[in-house]
Amino acid sequence: MNFLNYFLTVFISLFLVVDVISNAPIFLSLTQSYEKKERKEMAKKALLIALLVQLLFVVFGNYIFNYLGIKPYSFTIAGGILLAIVGTEMLFGRKTRTEYSENGTTGEEEKREEKENITVVPLAIPLHTGPASILTGMILFNQPEKFNLLGKELFIFKLLFIISTVLVYSVSLLILLKSDLLLKFLRPIGMKVITRIMGLLILALSVQFVINGIREALG
Repeated sequence: MNFLNYFLTVFISLFLVVDVISNAPIFLSLTQSYEKKERKEMAKKALLIALLVQLLFVVFGNYIFNYLGIKPYSFTIAGGILLAIVGTEMLFGRKTRTEYSENGTTGEEEKREEKENITVVPLAIPLHTGPASILTGMILFNQPEKFNLLGKELFIFKLLFIISTVLVYSVSLLILLKSDLLLKFLRPIGMKVITRIMGLLILALSVQFVINGIREALG
């Protein structure tokens, strides 16, 4: 194993698992009611949160799981359930919580809270950092230790992993920021159709997550 091959392996693996290309239409569907500036802000926050959570679980995941007695398949099933909720809301038309009440200030607070909620769940977690990306990252992060690497060389591999992960989420952010180009070609009815289709796909993906988790649990 050399440094370049490891760096490219981490980048390609995580980029495919994060799958920002597929997440871009979902991002547009969830944020279509917001202004362009707000969508950019939400994308930046979501990818930053996703990156931090990814690195946190990759570096400390084994300790956290062992301490809490959590098995990887439990994490996969939990991610599937979370996605199922999001997919169901999108499929049947998510009821907005941003409607203004009689008190204008309360309406603004609700709108701000809704934006923050969407940014964290599902944009950051589990769409960009979920069971698949975390478990993939944990495997790749611990891979150099299987070759009995120690000291400075091991440190370089760990550093390369972090740099590659940051690069993956940076590229993902650029793709999301450019996703507005797609919105220009779609009318509101087009976005509604895409929202329903994406909801169905997310729901199917959530079912697959749960099935995979149950299969792993049953061994």
